[in-house]
Amino acid sequence: MRRISFTVTENEAGRSAASIFKNELRLSSSLLARLKQVPGALLRNGLPVRTNERVAAEDIVSAAVGESPAESGRAALPFPILFEDEDILVADKPAGAAVHGSRYDDTVPSVEEAVNAYCGKPGLFHPVNRLDRGTTGVMAVAKNGWMHELLMSKLHTGAFERLYLGVCEGVFSEKSGRIDLPIARVEGSAIKRGVSPLGAPAVTDYEVVSERVRADGRTLSLVRFRLETGRTHQIRVHCAAIGHPLAGDWLYGTEEKELIARPALHSARLRFTHPLTGERIELEAPLPEDMKRIMN
Repeated sequence: MRRISFTVTENEAGRSAASIFKNELRLSSSLLARLKQVPGALLRNGLPVRTNERVAAEDIVSAAVGESPAESGRAALPFPILFEDEDILVADKPAGAAVHGSRYDDTVPSVEEAVNAYCGKPGLFHPVNRLDRGTTGVMAVAKNGWMHELLMSKLHTGAFERLYLGVCEGVFSEKSGRIDLPIARVEGSAIKRGVSPLGAPAVTDYEVVSERVRADGRTLSLVRFRLETGRTHQIRVHCAAIGHPLAGDWLYGTEEKELIARPALHSARLRFTHPLTGERIELEAPLPEDMKRIMN
């Protein structure tokens, strides 16, 4: 069990246990409410504590925030680990792996199943930046709900910065710019999104890295994207909306399996500030071979 604790000082003496849990241990109100229903989750000096109790100096207040990985019986993770500690795992996700396991098709590999098997316990999987099944690259996972909430609170800030690379159709007239178009669900489709004035705000910054003219005269552009928001299919929708869909995008562009068997999108880099240590961490995943091939 992953347990976090705080030793009360003279300055904090007399405060409620709830105040310590929320401010010093950084538990959200919703997480604290859930833990109140779990026997033994909230303790003071090793004994159950009510959140309205007042604490004294030298009291040790602790909370069980999630399961800990097993010490033995762990399976090998079938893709590279870029960073790992007790609370966070960052991996280089391959194409074809869904984020969550499917209830309807157990033949589809998932990051969830792989991480749970790797950690030796179910229920440790809390994805932070979700990637489409066809998207490759850097993906962060929290190993408990507490860390998940801490990271999610920073998701669209400078404390959690994401950079993507995509291969787009055509030549961009402006080699850098900002796409600021709201996105909503497309009526009648369970998965498709589209630009709509009634949609949620969505902002994508882009910069063309290189261009390649194919033998058939078509041009492909390698483009760098930075997200200021995180809408479902945001880059795919925005690229299609400005006339430059991702190569191989069967939903928003043209499916061309002989060119690339998926939308050509890669989560290339993640920079984040570790919520516990304050360390600035930068992780990169190399461009996958299928995207290299179509740009070389």
